[in-house]
Amino acid sequence: MLNIQNEINNRWSYSAKGYGNIIRDELSSFKTKAWIELIETQIPKDKMLNILDIGTGPGFFSIILTQAGYNVTGIDGSTEMIRQAKINAIGENINPTFKVMDSHFLDFPDNHFDVVLSRNVTWTLHNPIAAYKEWNRVLKPNGKLLIFDANWHLHDYDKGLLRQVKEREDKFRKKYGAPYDTYDGPQNEKGLKVELPLMSRKRPSWDNDVLSTVGFANIKNDLDITDRVWDEKEKLLYGASPMFMITATKTIIGGQ
Repeated sequence: MLNIQNEINNRWSYSAKGYGNIIRDELSSFKTKAWIELIETQIPKDKMLNILDIGTGPGFFSIILTQAGYNVTGIDGSTEMIRQAKINAIGENINPTFKVMDSHFLDFPDNHFDVVLSRNVTWTLHNPIAAYKEWNRVLKPNGKLLIFDANWHLHDYDKGLLRQVKEREDKFRKKYGAPYDTYDGPQNEKGLKVELPLMSRKRPSWDNDVLSTVGFANIKNDLDITDRVWDEKEKLLYGASPMFMITATKTIIGGQ
């Protein structure tokens, strides 16, 4: 699994600069306020919360949550993503904690965080079940898990969905031009050479089943949060696979 994780980390490192630019745009857009408002509907009203941002990428969640007054640690497996996160945080005059770390093996003690959250991360994991167990471990009893993701690659396994994706891409190109490509590495390494487990899974139903077996309860889904956190370009280009939200609570017994 180490080779697979290294390949995944390298792929995202090649995209780090491009995603860093996207996050800088997000930080100056409506999304900062929209995401904070959405997250704060789901977590305790306590600014002393200790929050773990898993797969922080260029640091968007870590930055806006630090600005909102929380104690935030952001981790990512890609060294270049963490470098971009630090650049973005400096640009915002804040200093959240950033660490290079594998999402499957967290270097934190048990029962350490009040909230664990991630955006567009779970689908990239080579062993999401093991990762969910680990995320449960570092949460305090009754701690909150927030997952924001989408069925990003399900169209590769669903011809009907693939037609919708292609139609949206055509409409996007006619209206806005070519979609932005974050990748700047060797072209022969652009596509992942492995099929990740969640690429073909219908989510969040898969997540619900797994989370309930690894120590989470009160599992709830919002199947489409795009009106709250996506701009018009994203809605057009990615609307066939809307972003969903999963919320769950660590049970007192689970993970102990």
